[in-house]
Amino acid sequence: MLEGRLGAADQDLAAAVAALRAEDETEELIGLDELAQRSGVAAPLLQAFERAGLRLGRTVDGVHRYGSADVEMVRLGLQLLESGLPLPELLALARDHDEHVRAVAERAVELFDEHVRGPARAASADDTEAAMRQVTAFRRIFPAVTRLVAHHFRSVLLDVAEEHIEKVGDRAEVAATRAEARRGVEAAWPA
Repeated sequence: MLEGRLGAADQDLAAAVAALRAEDETEELIGLDELAQRSGVAAPLLQAFERAGLRLGRTVDGVHRYGSADVEMVRLGLQLLESGLPLPELLALARDHDEHVRAVAERAVELFDEHVRGPARAASADDTEAAMRQVTAFRRIFPAVTRLVAHHFRSVLLDVAEEHIEKVGDRAEVAATRAEARRGVEAAWPA
């Protein structure tokens, strides 16, 4: 895809990125109709979700394909709808999240480029060594970054939910939330 436009060291880094993408989907990728069948959501509705900004699947060799994570994401989305959350607001939230996460991801890539890729290239005797340094760093950093971001989002979401309940909840809701928080802390600490 990018071959011919990148130096040898950067081709190896691009290959490492592609390999991590491939690791996300170890099973066979499926088409839209199969996604619809497995998720229980009609194909036209899935296409409407994608047009509205919900990220599903990826393009492989010019064909849009889906994996098990996409099936699971659609099923989880159905759970949210079945819980009473309105579709237009969920799609708006997905668009907002995508926009903000994309900006953070772009900054993260710039940080890697400036503080890892650039120094690795400068400190290397040749493209082979630079490639090895970049790929090794990427393979170490990527899992750490994704876990950190997921943990941070979860923590912030829980904090905001608790703050909201403290503001708008009645006494019973506040008490139940506090009891659940204590129970969670106690469960996290081994006896």
